[in-house]
Amino acid sequence: MATGKGVAAPPLWPVEARLAALLPDLLVFRKPRGSEHELATAQGVLLGVHVTGFTALMDRFSLSCKSEHDMDTLAHIFSYYISDIVEHVLCFGGDILNITGNVLLALWTVEQNQLSDIITLVAKCSLEIQEKFGIYHTREGQDLQLKIGLSAGRISQVIVGDEQRQYLLVTGRDVDGVQLAQRLAQANEIVLSWNCWKLCEQYMFEVEIMREDEAVKEAALYISTVIEKGGGQLSRIFMSETGCMFLCVFGLPGDKKPDECAHALESSFSIFSFCWENLAETKLVSISITSGPVFCGMVGAVARHEYTVIGPKVSLVARMITAYPGLVSCDEVTYLRSMLPAYNFKKLPEKMMKNISNPGKMYEYLGHRRCIMFGKRHLARERNKNHSLLDREKELEAFRMAQQGSLHQKKGQAVLYEGEKGCGKSQLLAEINFLAQKEGHRVLPLKLKEADSKQCFYAIQTLMAIFFEIDMCPAYYRQERLHKQLHGMVEEPLHCLFNDLFFVKFPLSFKVSHMDDLTRQKKVKACFFQVLQKAMRETPLIFLIDEAQYMDAASWEFLGTLLSSVPIIMVMTLTPTFTLCGWAQHFLQSPQAIFVPISKLATTSLLRMACWELGVVSIPQELQIYLLRRCFGNPLYCEVLCQDLLSKNILLFHDLQKEEEEENSKWETLSANAMKSTMYSISPASSEDQELYVCTVKDDVNLDTVLLPPLLKEIAVNQLDQLSPGEQLLVKCAAVIGHSFHIDLLQHLLPGWGKNKLLQVLRALVDIHVLRWCSKSQDLPAEPILMPSSIEIIEQTKEERKSDAGSPLRLQEELSLPQTEVLEFGVPLLQEAAWELWPKAQQTALHLECAWFLRDLACRCGSCHGGDFVPFHRFAICSTKSSSGTSRFCSYKDTGSILTQVITDKLQLPSPQDSFQFQTKSPRSQEAFTREHCRTEEEFLDQLNRKLAQTSPEKDMLTTKPCHCKEVLKLVLSPLTQHCLVIGETTCAFYYLLEAAAASLDLSDNYMAFLYLRKASSLLGQPSAFSFFKKHKVKICQFEEATFCCLRSEVCFNMGQITLAKNLARQALRLLKRNFPWTWFGVIFQTFLEKCWRSCSLSQPPDNPSENKKKLAILQQQVQCLSLLWQLYNLEATASSRRFAYLATVMQENSAKESASEAQVVSTYVALSQFSQNMGDKEKWLHCEQMAIQKNSLCWFSREGLLATAQLMQALAYTKLCLGHLDFSIRLGFQAREICRHLKKPALENLVLSVLFRSAFLKKKFDLCVHVLESQWALISQGHDVLGLACFYSACLDLLLYGKGWLCRPFGECLHFIQHYEHSCILNSQSNVMLGVHSSLAMWFAQDSQWKLFEHHFSKARQLVKRTNASLFGSHGFVRFLECHVLMLQKIPQGVFTHTPSETPRQTLKYFKEFFSRCVTCPVYHQWVSELKASVMRYGKRESMSLTNIIRPFDTCLTRIWIEGEFLEENNSFEGNLQRFVRVADVKENKDEEEIQECIC
Repeated sequence: MATGKGVAAPPLWPVEARLAALLPDLLVFRKPRGSEHELATAQGVLLGVHVTGFTALMDRFSLSCKSEHDMDTLAHIFSYYISDIVEHVLCFGGDILNITGNVLLALWTVEQNQLSDIITLVAKCSLEIQEKFGIYHTREGQDLQLKIGLSAGRISQVIVGDEQRQYLLVTGRDVDGVQLAQRLAQANEIVLSWNCWKLCEQYMFEVEIMREDEAVKEAALYISTVIEKGGGQLSRIFMSETGCMFLCVFGLPGDKKPDECAHALESSFSIFSFCWENLAETKLVSISITSGPVFCGMVGAVARHEYTVIGPKVSLVARMITAYPGLVSCDEVTYLRSMLPAYNFKKLPEKMMKNISNPGKMYEYLGHRRCIMFGKRHLARERNKNHSLLDREKELEAFRMAQQGSLHQKKGQAVLYEGEKGCGKSQLLAEINFLAQKEGHRVLPLKLKEADSKQCFYAIQTLMAIFFEIDMCPAYYRQERLHKQLHGMVEEPLHCLFNDLFFVKFPLSFKVSHMDDLTRQKKVKACFFQVLQKAMRETPLIFLIDEAQYMDAASWEFLGTLLSSVPIIMVMTLTPTFTLCGWAQHFLQSPQAIFVPISKLATTSLLRMACWELGVVSIPQELQIYLLRRCFGNPLYCEVLCQDLLSKNILLFHDLQKEEEEENSKWETLSANAMKSTMYSISPASSEDQELYVCTVKDDVNLDTVLLPPLLKEIAVNQLDQLSPGEQLLVKCAAVIGHSFHIDLLQHLLPGWGKNKLLQVLRALVDIHVLRWCSKSQDLPAEPILMPSSIEIIEQTKEERKSDAGSPLRLQEELSLPQTEVLEFGVPLLQEAAWELWPKAQQTALHLECAWFLRDLACRCGSCHGGDFVPFHRFAICSTKSSSGTSRFCSYKDTGSILTQVITDKLQLPSPQDSFQFQTKSPRSQEAFTREHCRTEEEFLDQLNRKLAQTSPEKDMLTTKPCHCKEVLKLVLSPLTQHCLVIGETTCAFYYLLEAAAASLDLSDNYMAFLYLRKASSLLGQPSAFSFFKKHKVKICQFEEATFCCLRSEVCFNMGQITLAKNLARQALRLLKRNFPWTWFGVIFQTFLEKCWRSCSLSQPPDNPSENKKKLAILQQQVQCLSLLWQLYNLEATASSRRFAYLATVMQENSAKESASEAQVVSTYVALSQFSQNMGDKEKWLHCEQMAIQKNSLCWFSREGLLATAQLMQALAYTKLCLGHLDFSIRLGFQAREICRHLKKPALENLVLSVLFRSAFLKKKFDLCVHVLESQWALISQGHDVLGLACFYSACLDLLLYGKGWLCRPFGECLHFIQHYEHSCILNSQSNVMLGVHSSLAMWFAQDSQWKLFEHHFSKARQLVKRTNASLFGSHGFVRFLECHVLMLQKIPQGVFTHTPSETPRQTLKYFKEFFSRCVTCPVYHQWVSELKASVMRYGKRESMSLTNIIRPFDTCLTRIWIEGEFLEENNSFEGNLQRFVRVADVKENKDEEEIQECIC
């Protein structure tokens, strides 16, 4: 495998000069001669320089070589060292003949009378070279030294080759003399040959070697012709003391071919035979082959350099020729990669080689010998006993149909599976082999090789040897075994027909001796037919032939005849890239042949296979992306990539049993917890003894830059070399962009290409499936990507507008991403391999161009009106540059980086929050706005219905363009971070990583946000244990550090890392100059200050608009941090946590008001309403909701306002559910869901669906419940949301218990999920949800009289009761717990429990009292709980209870809730506060329920 390119002459040189630099002056300035090659002689002085220590240096690299970058480093060391020597030789008038390996050969051509003077000049040159460059100390610790030899006299030169390729060969005794002289020299010595020494004073006689030159010419011509067929090139011809050496290279860039090792071996054997048979002068022929990565490129000085190949494998092949003379030898890598039969090789004894510490195993290649056919019984792959075959049901069904056809129709059946290399053909045959033998069939398996196709009747010969069971027996027993097999089936005189086929020696009979060859062949086939027909009567027979495209034509003909006459089953595999012979085509057209293409593995199956290969039950999302993009459903690629990851030691494994998931105190150690917070890729085994593991990627590893394994890169480069030069250039440029790319960015990287040319080449690549459009349609795009934005650049000068008008990407344009203009790679591995082929300098330049193009698109999509994903991000990190108030993108010019300086000179699209100003309205204008506010809930809902009912595109809220922020993240932000990392722009990379993390959280993808933040952490470096020592590797401002903490806090919150999330949120607030107290006294004092703030805070806006935006950015982050804090403290039921949570809500409200963002204020009031309901604060709950309704009228016509409206609608539906207005709640829920679907907010939509389910469930609309759960599953099943799934399965359990036969998920699936995730940090922090889950499980086991399991889950529920609040989930869980408690009281006298509970009715009544005091804001359950309480009181009086009434309450009780308007005695004080809501609800409840059904549709 070749890699890298050296640096040639500067591109400003003329073409002639650049070509001349590649050739010796002997050719550049020679006189033109005729077409005949002739031998020319001249006087000259030769200088040979041998670099010692270079082979040892290559051996060091071969032992520690981890990537191709090390090979480039090796080449750089050699080129840097040799270039100084070349320039010194050129200064003394020498001509560089060649640079081969670590030897340089230079020539001074002179007249006879100048020889003495030139020898003196060359000697002086040699002395200076030894003085200046004699010793070179490398960083690797291996010194490079020089040995120099001089020779002088008559030099012969001859050009060999054909019209396409010619090679200069310099020969003669004095050439041998300079080589002998440099061999005799020690390090730092100069040795003159005897002739050179004599010529200083006397004349030297010339020696003719004409016949030797003719042999070299003939050998060179044959070698170049033979190796060219397999993609080989004759790189060098040079003479040594042992003879003439030819250096041939397979797989140079542009000449990659499949099966290069096999071609190299077969070509070598052909050359070996030719030289022995046709070149009489040849005394010894030795050929050696090695395989591996080498450097191919330019070495030397700018004025004179050569294209050469160097590397450890080049040195090894030279040593092998000496170690194994007279043989065709190869190393172990070549032996394994050739995939040739093992009997074509012979293992050689190990020998010591100079400067090669570990040469490895060596083999002699014997060529393909027809006489050896035995030992080929087994298929290439064995069936995996531990795992079943994935995604091959359709293929196996074709085999079963063939079995049935052969059985019923008594005709032969053939099934031919076709698929690309690595798609699993051999594994499929192994499975069929197992199934057939299990059913009692006799199976004859055969694996063919490419060389088998050249031997007539070889496949049938081998199959019949397997049939007669003589393939594995010793040679001396073969004839006897065959005689027993033929006895009774074939006449004795005909046994000798098989002598040549099976290498036996039956006596030649008189009958056979009178047959000609054609008759004998027909008779042999007839005997085979007879034998197989008789065998089929006893046992069904199946032929399994792997790689059938290598079958010879005679065998195809025989099988075609056999198929039509014998009811045999044939199963074959084919590779589609090969052209089949005529008999094979005829076989495929047979009506008894079934052609089955092998499909790719489905995504889930491929990930399951990856888990099997790695020995884990789940792999992280970044590893899933890595495998899916490189495998494209190919099992072989998945297997090789997984093995490569294991060998490179870049994965960490975590035991699920031994490592109980706990809260973590450090962000740096969260990888395992993040992995455990996602769903398993495969179901864990039920065995308790089996160890279960998950894996994570090491934090310092970037999977995007992990190089491909050599085997897979070779496959991909082969595919790339099949393309035309223009197609290759386009693919290589697209590879820099990424797996998916837009044609506008591709056009930017190919400025010399017109649009028509680009589309033409794209169409060609799409037609051959190298690329594909990211849409269902494969047609070319018709719409442009760049659409004008409604946002104008503020204060842009006329000159700026004029300069931007002609640019391909203007600042007032934004990214609109129709799928028809986005393409992706359609061939696995091609993008990665093409990217690796770029030289480092060009690779960096292209990534810089991509970053330049994408930087203006790194913002929210057009429907979101642009802006940063981190609000006002760009303004917060920039300093004021001018009085006009224009903001720069970045203020880090002091880093000196190219991209940073480019970006700082450009503006980005303004944020939609630019219009938000501080509270500057006059009292009169505020009063005017207030009159327009919706004063009541009824007015708000009526206005909302009118808005939703409008059909005009200009007015309808839901007819605007859909959100494309997900595409922006995929095609802009994520690639932009990678581009910045590759070019070393760590400051800009950190900025875009924060944006990508914020975008991922906005899209409810917490794990991807964690990955982006983990990359950002690696850029900053490891934190110091002491804060005053903290120093980041990347320079970031205080706002970005606060944002980094805030984003990490949100991610930790979603992962259940509550303590760490609190600490990070506090840290972010401290950086934002908004400290949050640690003690209860601090809470009291801070609460007092915040309440006083309301009356005295009238913020004045800063004079500078830039400072205004900075202030808004800080306020937005403060609001986010405080929102996180109250949610975090709200998870704990202690009084102290409630104080902290309350303070956080007050501070959030104040910061939201200061920002003057109406949408932010509405969202804050909605959050405060939710908090107050959870805490049981009735007045605050309803007040905040009313305030949100009044503020919402200003938020109709922006996306943020629409989101705030959706949040308010969800809160209203939640409120109506808590109050018992179920039909009203359902109607509001469907309206809220419609807005959420348009906004693409899956997290909010999931909340809405949870409310919808609970309302429909309490209303006994179980069909609607199933419909809602199916919609919820579609949302959460793709996002690996453990909490969402817990809520989903909790709802499924309720439906199982009380749904009267309605079912969404079976109980086993629900139980399986809970068992494997109940210990996760996420669910441990959600006491409200888990209380309902464990209580429902206890009720289920009670129904089945499994009282031990009932006790287990009831005890867990009892531990959770104290940790819950008055939220809907908390109240629901409390109700389920009370049901279990009452049931337990009933069953205690029956003695069903293992450990008799000490519960009494008095203790149970305490729980009822706690419920009514805590869940005062959730009266929807009060009547049912009251009836449960009454039953307990009756039980205390020894009155009987009905189990049916307990476990199926909805038949008797809950259907009356709130319909009659009754309130329990405990809630009389609550009635007055709810009168206005009841009035609205009564009006809504009287409407026809058909509206709900319309919402469902």
